Amino acid sequence: MTGPAPGATARLTALLDPRRCTRVVLTRHGYTDTLGASAPPVHSVAQRLMRTSVYSAGYQLARPLGYRLLAGAIGSGRDSERARISGLLRLRPGDTLLDIGCGPGNFTGWFGTGVAPDGLAVGGDASHQMLRRAVHDNSGPTVAYVRGDAEHLPFADGVADAVSCLAALYLINEPVRAITEMARVLRPGGRLVIVTSAARGPLLRHPAWEKLSGVTMFDPDEITGYLENAGFGATDRTLSGLAQTVVATKR
Repeated sequence: MTGPAPGATARLTALLDPRRCTRVVLTRHGYTDTLGASAPPVHSVAQRLMRTSVYSAGYQLARPLGYRLLAGAIGSGRDSERARISGLLRLRPGDTLLDIGCGPGNFTGWFGTGVAPDGLAVGGDASHQMLRRAVHDNSGPTVAYVRGDAEHLPFADGVADAVSCLAALYLINEPVRAITEMARVLRPGGRLVIVTSAARGPLLRHPAWEKLSGVTMFDPDEITGYLENAGFGATDRTLSGLAQTVVATKR
């Protein structure tokens, strides 16, 4: 895979809200940029790594290893994990899926096959380097990528049938704001799946640990509480090791 399909890029543009992104540029690398010189501030080593070309190149190996360490011994392989998340999202042909914090598109490209032939999977990230890798490795006729801020998504209200945020929320500066934005862009009845950290003891919530690691560790009930406040109804949470998978439906 070497680049996005023109039709997918055009359909992505139609999802954007011009009031939320005054600058929309299709880059020579094949992704749409709505941030320009502005970008979410970097406060940790982990966030800085996400914006380097070296890390984005090794992410294909580092991410599955990191997820397995986070999720414990029962953490699944990449293909089975992608199939699991697709099932939780209940993707169907024709759906519009937004993958927030998509990295190099390991999941976004897979989701594109689930919504084909008439749907669209959009991967969003703030990192130029991650998006270049995503376009190169995980493009397709129903896949497009956009550079944007998870705390201020560039999309119009209610444009998505499903939203995912996989191993990314714990790196976002204001995760509650990001959840509020995910709720805004999701249609009523749409599905949200979040895979993120789970603190299984007070030491992992210590400010010194979070500053050192650059990873926010969420209490087991914290994410579901945020979702209820953001307008989600039924939620389901599964814990595995230091990871949690939360599935919610917007009211």
